Amino acid sequence: MRLATTALGWAAGARQIVSDVTLDIAPGETFGLIGPNGSGKSTLLRLMAGLVPRAEGSVLLNDVPLVSLSRQEVARRIAFVEQQVETSDALSVCDVVELGRTPWLSAVVPFGPQDADIVREALDAVGMADRVAQGWSTLSGGERQRVQIARALAQRPRLLLLDEPTNHLDIHHQLALLRLVSRLPVTVILALHDLNQAMECDRLGVMESGHLIACGSPAEVLTPERLAAIFRVRATPLRDPADNSTLFRFQCLGCETERTRK
Repeated sequence: MRLATTALGWAAGARQIVSDVTLDIAPGETFGLIGPNGSGKSTLLRLMAGLVPRAEGSVLLNDVPLVSLSRQEVARRIAFVEQQVETSDALSVCDVVELGRTPWLSAVVPFGPQDADIVREALDAVGMADRVAQGWSTLSGGERQRVQIARALAQRPRLLLLDEPTNHLDIHHQLALLRLVSRLPVTVILALHDLNQAMECDRLGVMESGHLIACGSPAEVLTPERLAAIFRVRATPLRDPADNSTLFRFQCLGCETERTRK
């Protein structure tokens, strides 16, 4: 699925949170959003999903305006995984993932064996198949994240939006999740803090103060000069001899001065 935005933005009162973002993301592309805390990444994802009222600009899905689609039609196309989801309902792991099938169900099309198979496949994909009866409230933060991703997979979307999907996950599950996402036959847009993980995306967009200030391949976007200006870090590119890929070693700009003063 192709997603295009034109002059997309949103303000909270007098404060502009996201401003004038124009993007064109190709079908099957994995597009990463990076930027410091408060730069507008999460709000931009929510705008793309049509979850923010009074949005400025437009979002097109395969040239169809998002606002012209019903909530059910949007949910059949887009799955959105937030950073953190809380509920007071007494739900099991299986209950949560089954919610992903809701857009495809109706009074005349109830939950059936095919839906149950899709739910099992999604749970297996994130390594939670042995936890189907466990209560949501008993899960760790990382386990909840994996269940929410399973719920999104069960939705069978054509566009997957992920807000900090590796948050709370241990390193094994971070790598497994990113590998899973890279193999999905869908368009993926994800916000990331780990810039070495961002190197695996097809393209990156850099957010700063609500503006999209750069867009391109990881090699074009993640330059030491830009990382110093945006993230206030000294980035040293390193070459991994195992596969010749580029990794960064980071040092905090200004931290040396602070240590000297102490």
